[in-house]
Amino acid sequence: MGQAKLKQRTAFAPALVNEWEAEDGVNFAVALARVTGWLLHVDWWVPSLDPDNNVPLEDCKPLRVYVADNGSRIFDVRGNRSLGDFIHRTIRPIAMRHGMGGVRTRYYAESALATLPLRCAPDPAKINSAAKAIEANTAYLASIPKRLAPCVPAAEAAVYTFGRCAAFAEAMRVLTGLDPVALLAIRFEPGAEGTEHGADGYVHSFVLHPDGMGEDSWGKADVREIAQRFGVVEFRLSREAHGRVVSNLQRNSPELYETAFAKAKELIQTYRQQ
Repeated sequence: MGQAKLKQRTAFAPALVNEWEAEDGVNFAVALARVTGWLLHVDWWVPSLDPDNNVPLEDCKPLRVYVADNGSRIFDVRGNRSLGDFIHRTIRPIAMRHGMGGVRTRYYAESALATLPLRCAPDPAKINSAAKAIEANTAYLASIPKRLAPCVPAAEAAVYTFGRCAAFAEAMRVLTGLDPVALLAIRFEPGAEGTEHGADGYVHSFVLHPDGMGEDSWGKADVREIAQRFGVVEFRLSREAHGRVVSNLQRNSPELYETAFAKAKELIQTYRQQ
């Protein structure tokens, strides 16, 4: 099926889209996160072009609340979209209204939204209404991949994607006996070369199943799919490199590592048993 026909099938009524966009997408996004289990994001305009500038959130402007998967697909009021399309056709035009500045993307648990300086606070009645519209649009829902089991809450899973994956892999080793490995990038896809990685290509840690599948905080998946989340198209796996990462963390950030390890064990024991 062509993209135009698919977009037409999955589209919501224009009046609904206009209403959701007038609220920066917040009520639609919360409803969609509840229905799909995927991750809530907010894009903020930041009054600085320096990505490392620690601008207080109160000085930033909310641009859009939306849902994304653990890779680069965006689930928005206007459909299932690539990250590039979403940035160029939605985020950039909104950001330009605020003048010179940058864009900061952050993910959140639903409970955190009420604490943020959003233009529109989540509205329970509007969230329920949006959820009904989403569930009625079966083509739209079918275009969104289902989360893989076991389903750790998305905001918690994201924490163990960005920076604490080694602690999660070690917790999995202790609780399941599965072997943890490091994903070492050899080659990135075009545009992903800036993905943060170590001198040896280290990108991520996860455990290996006897059938060759991998498992991390997002559940069990093909190892190539895990690599693709980071834009990695050629890689090797290393038990030794994972061990070095863990040793470095235990030596340089022992309290942070132990806290992350204990929380990972709790999440695995709670959600992997279901």
